[in-house]
Amino acid sequence: MIIGLYLDDFSLLNRITNKIKSKEFILRHVQNISRIDKEISVIISKDYIVNCKIPQIQPKDLEIVELRIRCAFYDICDLTVGIDPGGTIGIAIVGGNRVLFQNEFEDVKNLVKIMESIQEEIGLSLIKIGTGSPPERNQIVKSLEKYSDIIKLVNENRSGSGSHTAAATRIALRSGGLENPRDYEPKDGEVAWIQQESRRLSEGLVTIDKQLAHQILVGEIDMSDAIKKYTHKIKM
Repeated sequence: MIIGLYLDDFSLLNRITNKIKSKEFILRHVQNISRIDKEISVIISKDYIVNCKIPQIQPKDLEIVELRIRCAFYDICDLTVGIDPGGTIGIAIVGGNRVLFQNEFEDVKNLVKIMESIQEEIGLSLIKIGTGSPPERNQIVKSLEKYSDIIKLVNENRSGSGSHTAAATRIALRSGGLENPRDYEPKDGEVAWIQQESRRLSEGLVTIDKQLAHQILVGEIDMSDAIKKYTHKIKM
């Protein structure tokens, strides 16, 4: 795919070329827009080009510039996001039966920033979040509360192994078993897992009760506060 760069802002040009890493893109400078090469698939410019028949983009957040290019080329604006929660967050964006973008984040704030950029520059149709890693999952759901109308939880059972982005892709593509976060009811296995985690994180000192574990799973309390609360309870 040949990408035309119609830019006279050299600082912006440099930042864009540094962000385009995929080998699927061949970058070519465009000097004269009226004599543009017909092989060019998408044009990147600073300002909108009037009467240009070639798909064009004016990117704002350069972290999603490759996604913008693919969406323009394939004429896709109906995006589904898959999120694999955990210490490392995997994200995958699909549309038109294509995987358009994958990335990993260590911080929920960076994930939220990317989601806001995608919503502003392209648009989001559906956000699917895996049910694994309940504490991290609930943190993500709360951080993306402004998108609550389009958030669904996806059961990750039998989703296989692999990278965080591969897991996020499977979540994005999964069609059945969707439920609203507000309708989510923790399973016995999830409650037991939270109890085990409390014992590990407290270095074997306490194992919180099922009620507190349930509260963690539905996002009413975090693990640190739950351990403190249970420790205070058993000392009374």
